[in-house]
Amino acid sequence: MEFFDAIIRYETRLWAHLEHTLVDETGGSLAVLEALRVVADHPGTARVAELRRDLGITVGAASKLADRLERDSLVERRANPDDRRSSLLELTAEGRATLARDLAIVKRALAEHLGDVDTSAAVSLVATLSARFEVAR
Repeated sequence: MEFFDAIIRYETRLWAHLEHTLVDETGGSLAVLEALRVVADHPGTARVAELRRDLGITVGAASKLADRLERDSLVERRANPDDRRSSLLELTAEGRATLARDLAIVKRALAEHLGDVDTSAAVSLVATLSARFEVAR
């Protein structure tokens, strides 16, 4: 249980640190940044299903998130030519600019947060978790 406690508590604190940095500097949020990253990772093919799968959230939450991104002019929805039941999400110019700006802020905040920590353990943990649990990205 020590590993579980350590990893969950650290994740919670790290998320809070990065979220507060984004809010303070741009008014943005980590949830929106993560959603924009998913859309960018699936150019021309991103759907609500990709948000759900890649972010590990429910269909309802992914649908509401897509609605919010569209409302804020960060993505456009267009008809899916292969499946009329779904639509495709595409980053707008504002969405691409927001993604680039917020990603740079988060990378800087993460580097500041980690300081001079030896990152080889982190790289190893990411590789292990990604392989074991098919973590997206």
